[in-house]
Amino acid sequence: MLYALPDHEVMETLLPGIGERRLALAEARQALQERPGLVPVAVDPNAGGWVYFADIGDTPLREWKHIYTIERLAAEGRIEQSFSTELAILEDPLPEPGSVPLHGLIFHVSRCGSTLFSKALARSDRNLMITQGGPLQDGFWAALSNHWRQPPEPSPRNLTMLRNLVALMARKRRPEYQRSFLKMISWNTVYLEFFRAAFPDTPALYIYRDPTEVIATILEETTAALRAKGSRQATVMSGLPAAETVAMEPEAYLAHCYAHYFDIVLGYEGGDLSLVNYRDLRVPEAFARIVGQGFGLEPEPAELAQMQDQYRFYSKDDSNQTQYQGEPEGLQSRLDASQRARVQAIVGSRLEALDRSSRNLFPA
Repeated sequence: MLYALPDHEVMETLLPGIGERRLALAEARQALQERPGLVPVAVDPNAGGWVYFADIGDTPLREWKHIYTIERLAAEGRIEQSFSTELAILEDPLPEPGSVPLHGLIFHVSRCGSTLFSKALARSDRNLMITQGGPLQDGFWAALSNHWRQPPEPSPRNLTMLRNLVALMARKRRPEYQRSFLKMISWNTVYLEFFRAAFPDTPALYIYRDPTEVIATILEETTAALRAKGSRQATVMSGLPAAETVAMEPEAYLAHCYAHYFDIVLGYEGGDLSLVNYRDLRVPEAFARIVGQGFGLEPEPAELAQMQDQYRFYSKDDSNQTQYQGEPEGLQSRLDASQRARVQAIVGSRLEALDRSSRNLFPA
């Protein structure tokens, strides 16, 4: 599937030749200054690292994944310019007209309502919602970690590059934008401390769910995490030696990944991180409390109602034509008894610890 590929390969498919249209840094800087719609769409970690840019104009990011907006615009022939330039572009000061202030970071475990929550935020014209932006999925972290050989160092240069990458994705392309939100792909949770070092004053939210339910839905589709089995990236995701993951059953491997994410969240000692379980998030009335306590956001009643309206629709239908029918019955029973026991043995008491945490907006 498109979203399971490395982000630069996705963009090379959607925008043929983007990797070969290489601009020198001076040319790229000039292009960014002249075209406010130019935003990063991928990072190629090879040969020293390259940032891919595409001009998306003033198009709102309303699709449930960042790459689906790019895919639609490419199919409609609406991307007039795209190119790549050296990773060092991320060390530069931000070009005009600047970026939309970052209001919240969203981490999650996958299949946990994070798409619903993000699309609700995106309903407001004042919110720029960047949902799993391509540059942050694989390429940037591969570049900083020498292709997963060591953890990315939170050095001043690397933190500056992350801030500038996010700021470039959040360029103020529309006058009504007042605040931006960034939702990561689930495995980016392993870089929670790195993000907090880069954005120490930005509130963060971690959305989670019973991993048995998560895995039951994933095994009927797919996930990018499964593509990494047996690789160095699998060690980053699961905390296990890569060789151990090769023959591991999918549900066991995914359970190790989620246990690793949960451990990182539970072990985080900094401030401005709130937790919410899917069972609480999925209630429309909870939305105001989550954005209020989690992000310090108190929208006007009309704006709040506009965002809550997303709860009526299936969040992965960007046409908003499919009414939400509720959760399917017997979701956990899609795994057999041995699979459920295996997942529970790996995840252990972490789920209960998240529910009891003082950071939880709806503590058990």
